[in-house]
Amino acid sequence: MIVCASIKFKIEKTNQETILCGVRHRDCFSQLSELGFEPKKGYEEIEQGFMTHDNRFLTREEAIAHAVTIGQVNKRVRDRYYEKKQTELFSEDLW
Repeated sequence: MIVCASIKFKIEKTNQETILCGVRHRDCFSQLSELGFEPKKGYEEIEQGFMTHDNRFLTREEAIAHAVTIGQVNKRVRDRYYEKKQTELFSEDLW
């Protein structure tokens, strides 16, 4: 089950990857600001995605397939996925 939005970042100072989580993807950027980062300075955004209940990071593409398979999205999103009109998951699709 998908439990939150997340973004994978690479921190320039440490050369390490980290994942920040929030209700929406914008919350992850707010956390960066609260940690003292200026917009687009000191980090690189690697990928936006989602975290599962078992702490797995899923890309937006992986997340929509997972959410459809387990029935976590509504009929509109499911139909758009099967019709190949929607290939990525957005937090608005979940809550």
